[in-house]
Amino acid sequence: MGKPHLIAKLRIQAARVWRWFAPPVPRSILAPLHAAQLDNVRTQVQMLLTVAALNTCIVMAVCWNNGLPFSNYAWMSGLILYCFARLTVWRRLLQKAVPLEKVPAIIRANVGLSVGMMGFLGVTASITYVAGTFAYSTLIPVSLAFGATAIAHCLYTLRPAAVGVLVIGITPVAGSMIVAGDFNTKMLGISMLSVEFLMIRFVAAQYDRLIEGLFLEQQIRELADTDPLTSLPNRRAIMASIEAELESGENRKPRFGIALLDLDGFKQVNDSLGHHAGDLMLLGVGGRLADAAVEGDSVGRLGGDEFILLFRNVENKVELSSRATAILAALCHPIDLDGNRMPVAASLGYALYPDDGETIREVMHAADTALYAEKRAGKTQAKAVASSREQAA
Repeated sequence: MGKPHLIAKLRIQAARVWRWFAPPVPRSILAPLHAAQLDNVRTQVQMLLTVAALNTCIVMAVCWNNGLPFSNYAWMSGLILYCFARLTVWRRLLQKAVPLEKVPAIIRANVGLSVGMMGFLGVTASITYVAGTFAYSTLIPVSLAFGATAIAHCLYTLRPAAVGVLVIGITPVAGSMIVAGDFNTKMLGISMLSVEFLMIRFVAAQYDRLIEGLFLEQQIRELADTDPLTSLPNRRAIMASIEAELESGENRKPRFGIALLDLDGFKQVNDSLGHHAGDLMLLGVGGRLADAAVEGDSVGRLGGDEFILLFRNVENKVELSSRATAILAALCHPIDLDGNRMPVAASLGYALYPDDGETIREVMHAADTALYAEKRAGKTQAKAVASSREQAA
């Protein structure tokens, strides 16, 4: 019993360490986080690769000046060539727009390459120091510590990469200096570990502030795009969705429907039962519309008692009429307003893009004309009415 219990505790502790090292990110901010990480990598990686190659050249120059055999530092030439090869590949990659679906793979690749390269350098520097290859034995460890610190500072948005670079780039060589060095070297190794610890805290704090900022931006966007009463998208958000749908077609125009829905007799509800009851009705209607919408469609509130629906992937007017009728059917049952069961009556007008207009303004006008034609007809039951072009046909 003791051993399984110990293993379970170790797994729990390992899971906690991993969650700190690479904390999970809520899906709601995953896309903006990836965008921030890609922008960070885009601006920093080229500079870091250039500096890494330059510093390696400096170390090679010191080795050559001290008369060391080229075989002792020949591997550094491979590192320089690697940096320039990665720089060339990266520049070619950035010459064209990066698809969103490829961003996570690019980020993972940079995390792996950063940690892998620094791990190789950390182990090599440790072996070199213990073997006493260089006359100035602390040159490479100190250069490596500077490099790891610079990489972690520049790539703080990639928390696993930044922390991993610090740990694997500084810890092995600092440990070898503490174990095998003289007093001054031991103190230098301890100093390097303290800098590593402080940089890890700094990177973690910077990353946490980034996440907090993305959450704040998300909340601001939600407040700006959400109707405060019904929690549906407001006019600004739904119009942005329609614009995006209009631009989604690559080789051919997309086909989508727009429906405007207006409650009949809403003013009488406010006058007889009060504005609180009117708010309850709007809240109930908004919920029913959202529940009745099929996956992929959007429901929004334009203001007052007027709602808007975006029907995506509509082939023709027959299909649009069927989907609009299904939406209205969800409003047929009375709604409870603090104990008062009130019937719901609504009028709806719809139009199809591009059949009823070449622009969003024209399609919206066609749907609005159909809606008010229905309102003027004085119907008492909810009924969907097509655009005026369809009526004329």
